[in-house]
Amino acid sequence: MSHKNNPKKFALNMSAAQFTKFYILHLLHKRNSMISEHFKEEFSKLTGNWQPAPSTLLDTLHDMHEEGLLHRTEDYKSHEKKRQKVYWYRVTPKGEEEFEVLKKHYKMLFDEQIHILNKIMKEVYQ
Repeated sequence: MSHKNNPKKFALNMSAAQFTKFYILHLLHKRNSMISEHFKEEFSKLTGNWQPAPSTLLDTLHDMHEEGLLHRTEDYKSHEKKRQKVYWYRVTPKGEEEFEVLKKHYKMLFDEQIHILNKIMKEVYQ
């Protein structure tokens, strides 16, 4: 991803899919394994009301699995109630490496946006 200004991406200069991938890796870095429902809950906790579109989340999880960033295991949502099959995701060593690269790359973008937002708050609201 280029750090050049993109007029279509003011906020963080990243797409929802890019942020979704980054945050999935972060969540799996903290927790051992998760299902798609867990990811949705965590995104809502972070933002208050935003979740990636279901297609974005599922496509991102699928792509990350295909890229070797995630390991996917079919299992049950609950072992007590063996009715609902789901995919459990875990980060792979390759995914851990990718997360470290993305953390460094996105830190610049996050710092830049914090600076811009602080300027706006100071200029407009004070």
